[in-house]
Amino acid sequence: MKNFFKTIFLIFLLASAVSSCDAGVFAEDEDPLLGVKEGWAWPVVVIPPKDGWDSAAGKSIKYAMRTAEREISLRRDAIRGREVTFMFSDIGGMDELLPRLETWRAMKVSAIVSFAQDDFSAVLAELCGERGPSVIFTGGEGVRIRSEDTGKPRPYLFALDLPYYSRANAIAEAILTRYSGEQTAVVTDILSQKLARGAELNIRFLRARGLQTLDLSVTAYRQDQFLPQVLEAGAGGTKVFVCWLDAMAALSIWQNTTRRRSGAVVCYYGPAQQILTDADGMIVVDKDAPLVRNEEGRRAIMMKIRDVFDVIVEDPVTAARALAAADWVIGAYHSAGADSAREIALALERRSGIPLMDEVLSIDPGTHRPVSRKFGVLEVRGRTYESSGTVEVLSSETVE
Repeated sequence: MKNFFKTIFLIFLLASAVSSCDAGVFAEDEDPLLGVKEGWAWPVVVIPPKDGWDSAAGKSIKYAMRTAEREISLRRDAIRGREVTFMFSDIGGMDELLPRLETWRAMKVSAIVSFAQDDFSAVLAELCGERGPSVIFTGGEGVRIRSEDTGKPRPYLFALDLPYYSRANAIAEAILTRYSGEQTAVVTDILSQKLARGAELNIRFLRARGLQTLDLSVTAYRQDQFLPQVLEAGAGGTKVFVCWLDAMAALSIWQNTTRRRSGAVVCYYGPAQQILTDADGMIVVDKDAPLVRNEEGRRAIMMKIRDVFDVIVEDPVTAARALAAADWVIGAYHSAGADSAREIALALERRSGIPLMDEVLSIDPGTHRPVSRKFGVLEVRGRTYESSGTVEVLSSETVE
């Protein structure tokens, strides 16, 4: 009798979950949770992006992950005789997260794929990090994977991106590749803890590789506080300036260095912005550029999904991330061959061969992120950002 009531309860949970999943890419009479109900498919929850499932990103995610499902269903033995079903949650806010997690745990959900923003992801990380289920953050730049106490990754957290401060590694690699031997100055605001930390790491990486590097720390963004130091450094022979300030400050540094000294270069820590397109020669290192600017890779993703559903997705970059996360999870289930949350977590940290357009990712058990990721180097030319190669950053060398 006890097992009877347990079965009834699980059927109720699954029925409730159907309202949290999308059947839009299925025929009307097809139940997306049929395999979970009948026991031949493992459930994987997918958390929506900021703009929801009806956005271009949301629809692209769904079609990509359903494509991965279809590929598994066509394999002779699938995943050791079972399949994976992606359940697209309609969760509305962080206040719903704890009760939803209890429901998912009762359903034996061992993996969650999250496309949520960093504030939501931070809460999800705290709730799942030590207890599970495993969470794959398809971004995860701002999520703390490592425990502050041990320095080791929390057992149930994983991310496709390297941490925020990997920008410092990427900028250092770009400078060392292109301007090795040139005196460099790093400019930041010590009142901004986040920016100052990035600049500190940048200086450390450059000095460790033998590059003479000045620390130009200021106490505010006002030009009359940082420009005198910048001009003095330029007069003393500094050629390369790394700006850990806002875009306006980067533009000001460019105006006051490149016009005074031929060959001066400014590197900006942040994303490529329209305001900087006047700054001819400015360098920006962008983590998303290898995906966004990969026309052949984006087209391949669109054709892959079109061949299954006869639709062209509007956001192939997000679809590429969705396919990578799906491959990561499916491979873990194939390796583990079980639905134990701990076994799935161990399999996730051992995964290799995960395709992300042109990159093939392996997971570093010491960081729970890819062993390495490529960053695109962009250079402003003729009021546009032109690709100027890539640099590779190892996750084992990054700081969270």
